[in-house]
This record gives sequence, structure tokens and C-alpha cells, in this order.
Amino acid sequence: MVLIRSVSPDALQALLPARYKLAPGPDGAGQLAFAIYTCDRLTLDASSADPGVVAEISARIQSPDGSEGRHAYLLHLLTSSRPLADALGRFGDVFRYAPVASFTVGPCTPGADNVARATIESDQVAFSTVGDPVKEPAEEPVVYDGKGVTFWLESERERVKLDYRVPKLLPRSTGALTTKVARIDPALARFGDTASGTGAFLRFDAKVLVTVVPP
Repeated sequence: MVLIRSVSPDALQALLPARYKLAPGPDGAGQLAFAIYTCDRLTLDASSADPGVVAEISARIQSPDGSEGRHAYLLHLLTSSRPLADALGRFGDVFRYAPVASFTVGPCTPGADNVARATIESDQVAFSTVGDPVKEPAEEPVVYDGKGVTFWLESERERVKLDYRVPKLLPRSTGALTTKVARIDPALARFGDTASGTGAFLRFDAKVLVTVVPP
């Protein structure tokens, strides 16, 4: 589930390094995205596959390198997978282990209404999203070898790129989503703790390539 909140562009831009420029929404506002997914099989390189929950909080930005697709500056990434959190943690504090995480959804009947509830909590960030109702994606047409969001992150030492590839994506669907923030850093708390709107409800396979690029 993904809900994009319209926020003050000046306040959101102030959270990003100067080289990254916001991609405003249709209303001209900054786009602050809250995403949370459940993964039936989550693997790190050649490790064994385990279920897990992953969540991202990001700001939609213009492409920093001129490449196509959607781009975002990563503000927080939480995961219930300890190996994944440990591996990504070397790139910065935005990557956190979330020992409390859940994602429940009703019967997956293509095209039918459904209800999804998700929550995730790390030592720094805690939020939940409810989709009620969400529309289950249809079975076809399926998009193969697609492109997801490219996330960017910068520290004093390096610049990190997380390139989401989508080997399989069912037709895009939406739902009525509500996101509630229980704990977050002060810089993001200014945007409020609750938001509702039409958001994305997706089913897909994903592969994420993490690279360090020249600063």
C-alpha cells in the first residue's frame, strides 16, 4: 500500500540535500510517500527466503541523473528482516530493524473489494496504514520486466542508489487508505500524524539493486 501526502514543498525541500529537487504533485505540493509491503519471500543475495514486511517514507524528486521513471529521496526504510536491516544499516541510520510489524489482508479475489491492515515499528519510527476498502488487482494484463521507484540517499561519505526492478506486476489498483504516525523524527512530525486519501494497492514481484555511486 502506498499513500502520497501533499505537504508544503518548501518544508519538504528543506529536508533534502541541495542537489535533489522535489517533483511536485498535480496540486503543486510536495509529495511525501508512505509505503508498506508484505513479502511472501524476502531474500538477501543468495540467502534463504523468509517472509517479511518492508516500509519506506520518502520524498518524490526529479531524476538526479536524467534516467527515466519515478525517483524519490529516502527518508526512512524499516524492515522486519534483521539480516536486511543489518546489511543496509552500513549505509546510514535511515535503515532500521522493525521488530514489530504485521500485514493482514482478506481473501485475494481478483477485482473484488478487500481490507488490508499494516503496522510497523522501529526504535525511531512507527506508523500504520489501513486500506478499507481496497480493490484487488485483476489477474491480467501482467507487466513483465517493469521499472519501480529509484530511491536515493546521501551521507557524508557516499551516495546510495536503490533501484527497484519489477519482474512481474499485476494491473495497478487503488483503495481508500489512512496512514497514522505514532512516532517519527521532529522534521517529519510537522506534517501531521494522520492522512487519508486514494492510494495504490499493488501486487508485484520485486528485485532491488543497491549501488554506491560517485558523490
